[in-house]
Amino acid sequence: METLLATLLATAALALSGPPADEPEIQSGPSDRVLSTSPSYVRMEPVSASVRAGGYIGGVLEVQFSLDIPDETLREQARASMLRLRDGYTTVLTSYGGLGYWAGDVPDFVRITRLLQQSTDRTLGTRGAEVLIRAIALHEP
Repeated sequence: METLLATLLATAALALSGPPADEPEIQSGPSDRVLSTSPSYVRMEPVSASVRAGGYIGGVLEVQFSLDIPDETLREQARASMLRLRDGYTTVLTSYGGLGYWAGDVPDFVRITRLLQQSTDRTLGTRGAEVLIRAIALHEP
């Protein structure tokens, strides 16, 4: 009898308690996170390009990075040139994936950084914006 009474009380308590309160959903992806509050930090969208493996596409190389631009004038110029910067980044990454990468190798962090830095300097017409690599990923089939 005590077991039945305890079961009924527990069931009644659950029925009266109702569903838990809705919590706001927080959806954030890797590109939504703020990595720096420095005013010189310029967040860039990831850049990707296919890589070759013999005569076919061997995967996709993705680079996540940002720019550190202490000079305010150059920072505004970079923001205004965002499409040109991305075009240059895609070009050098595609070139690396097609000519400089061999299937099965680990992507060359130093070379990719150097290529992105050269593209940045060429597009902006001067030095002063430093490429900061956050991640390099190779997605193979």
